[in-house]
Amino acid sequence: MKNIIITFILLFSNIFAEEKIAIATKIIGNAKYIRGNEGESIIKKGQIFENGDIIATSKGGFVALLFIDDKTALKIKESTKLTISGKRAARSIAKEIKLDGGVIRATVNKQKQADFIIRTSVSVASVKGTDFWVISNKSNDSLIGLDGKVEFSNIISGQSLDIISGKTGISSSSGDLQSFKTDPKSIPDDPSDNGKGEQKLEIKFEDASGNKKTLVIKYK
Repeated sequence: MKNIIITFILLFSNIFAEEKIAIATKIIGNAKYIRGNEGESIIKKGQIFENGDIIATSKGGFVALLFIDDKTALKIKESTKLTISGKRAARSIAKEIKLDGGVIRATVNKQKQADFIIRTSVSVASVKGTDFWVISNKSNDSLIGLDGKVEFSNIISGQSLDIISGKTGISSSSGDLQSFKTDPKSIPDDPSDNGKGEQKLEIKFEDASGNKKTLVIKYK
C-alpha cells in the first residue's frame, strides 16, 4: 500500500475533484451536513466538503476543518449553521462562509488570489491572513481579533472598521458599528486548541486503477 504524505498543500493531488474544498479534522458531539438536494448526513472525521455544503452543529457539537489548498482552518462551535463556499483560482481557493448564526473561529493563512470572507445578515468580515472569532445572532455580530487585521463592515450602514489583535468589533442590525478592547473572558473556548503540536489525519481510498492508498494530512 502506497502512502502519500501531504505536508503543505493538497491541491496537486488528483484525488480531489475540482469542487472539493475542505476536510474535517476533528468532530465532537453531533454535526450534520446537507449537499444539494440530498438529505442530512452525519459528519465524520475525514469528511470531504464541497462548494455549497451546509454544515450544522447541535448543542455540544464541534467541527474543525481545513481548506485543502492552504490549510486555512475553520472551527465551528455548537448550535451553529453555515454554508461553505470555495471557487478555484489558479492554485488557490477563494473562500466564503455564509454564517446563519452561531460561533466560528477562522485561522486564515495568507490568501493568494482573494480575501477569505465571512458573511452574515448584518456584517461582512474580509481578510487575507489572520486569526479571529465571529459570534453571530439575530441582532448583532461580534468579531474578536486574535492576530492580524480584519476589515469588518456593517452592510446596513456601510460603515467599516479594521479590527486588530486585542480588539472586538460589534456590528448591529440597526447599522451601528463600534470597536473596543477585548475582555479576555469573552473569548470562546476552542476545543481543538489542545497544545498537542502537529497532528495527522489518514484517509484510505482507491485510485482510478483500483489501487488502495492512504492520504496522510499533517496539520496543527
